[in-house]
Amino acid sequence: MIMQRRTLTGSPIALQSGDRFEDRMRRITERNLRAASMKVTEMNPDSARWYCLLVKKGREFDVENALRDANVEAFMPRERVVKVRHGRKIESDIPYFPSYLLVRCVPSPEAFHGLRRHRNVLDIVGGASRYHVVRDENVAIFKRICEGAEAPRVATDKTFKEGDRADIVFGPFAGFTCIVTAVKWCRQAKAKVRIDVRGRPFDIDSMPLAFLKKS
Repeated sequence: MIMQRRTLTGSPIALQSGDRFEDRMRRITERNLRAASMKVTEMNPDSARWYCLLVKKGREFDVENALRDANVEAFMPRERVVKVRHGRKIESDIPYFPSYLLVRCVPSPEAFHGLRRHRNVLDIVGGASRYHVVRDENVAIFKRICEGAEAPRVATDKTFKEGDRADIVFGPFAGFTCIVTAVKWCRQAKAKVRIDVRGRPFDIDSMPLAFLKKS
């Protein structure tokens, strides 16, 4: 028996017209991102919901600005901090929840694909089968805080320690149960916690203890 060898010639489909695969995927992402735009939410206000993006740490403001430039309603809860450098007080904004950003859109496969594929976005909290919806009232409270209103006064359980299980009762992650992995006692006591969303862990580095209630 004589073995025949077939040789394929040509170039990948993505390159036949001088186009790169990365360029095609970028255009697909940009097209899908339009499904998450404020134009769509304004046409379907009753269907629009807030969702939480997991982004690369340190890129929160970059993603927020890029999404806004794409006409997507994005909101990054932040807090004003004062640091002393060389004897001078310097004020700056830092993310209230590092690595997380809120967006409002009408849910659709195209909108979620455009958001997940956006540069520096790692995932959407909740998983593809059911993304976590952030309540409008919680977003409104954080917007008022960022505009200078005083944060709600909530009693803090000072018995929290590493390994405790707690329910998150306030903020964008309200409704989740978490495990406390570290506690930082300072002016506003905070904890590092881990939530589990259908078998996938999400770590939150800066969760106010006032937002937690022991399970």
